[in-house]
Amino acid sequence: MTSWIVKIGKTTPQHWVIARDDGFWDVREPGPFRDIAPGEDVFFWLSGTGFRSWVRATSSLYMIGPSASPAHWTDDHNQYSHRFEFELVSEDVTRPATWGEMQVAAGRNYAPPAPANPVNEPATSAFVKSLFGNQADITFTTIPVAYQIGEDMRERAERQIALRRGQARFRNSLIDAYRGRCAVTDSAVISVLEAAHIDRYFGTHTNRVANGLLLRSDIHALFDLGLITVSSHLTVQLAPWLRDSEYGNFHDKPLTVPLHPAYRPDSDALRRHRKGCEWYHQ
Repeated sequence: MTSWIVKIGKTTPQHWVIARDDGFWDVREPGPFRDIAPGEDVFFWLSGTGFRSWVRATSSLYMIGPSASPAHWTDDHNQYSHRFEFELVSEDVTRPATWGEMQVAAGRNYAPPAPANPVNEPATSAFVKSLFGNQADITFTTIPVAYQIGEDMRERAERQIALRRGQARFRNSLIDAYRGRCAVTDSAVISVLEAAHIDRYFGTHTNRVANGLLLRSDIHALFDLGLITVSSHLTVQLAPWLRDSEYGNFHDKPLTVPLHPAYRPDSDALRRHRKGCEWYHQ
């Protein structure tokens, strides 16, 4: 898999902070950016300084349309035509590295930093990753099943919760879109609200707000098991054997949806979820 080094201009160092908070990077010309794919590592390089951050692309490059989320660039917004989205992995640079050091580590000469430099050598990518320390919770991709003697169970639990909640930016985006309340129960206890995928999680590119619901943890489990779904009229539907349970009051309840139309649940994704619930069609 290709990694990428994306250059931030020396005169606009604030662009990284803006991009980090927005969750995307806008470009004026597609150029080499057009080959960036979901799941690929992207390292931002600040001219005159060195590596600034490590992110993982969650989308391919696409044209910025009129309904796209506004960026917060301090220069002319109209100059940007394309965008790719990302999740933060780390901005904890443990030591600076020069472009020359990277060339030595890679065993090859890289051209001076361009707007986007593809990196196809695993050794180069490994060297750049080694420059970073603490990583965000999206890096907890594997959790040991068996207990290991001496393992810190509190840390294990925290990692499991982080993994269950999904990637931090996706969950935070859903919390913002749903105004901090479960879409089914209206619970506002943030610590038990989770980022649920409507279409199953197949990588970070499925982390779109319209492909998510903010759900209380028990409702999330029932939704994933296909025991709760959402009708085409956006009402909550329960499997028949749940309707006499403590969850019965939620049957036929209107789903709480975001105010912004672009963030409302994707109707095709909901249809696919209903299709997977055999009881719904009986």
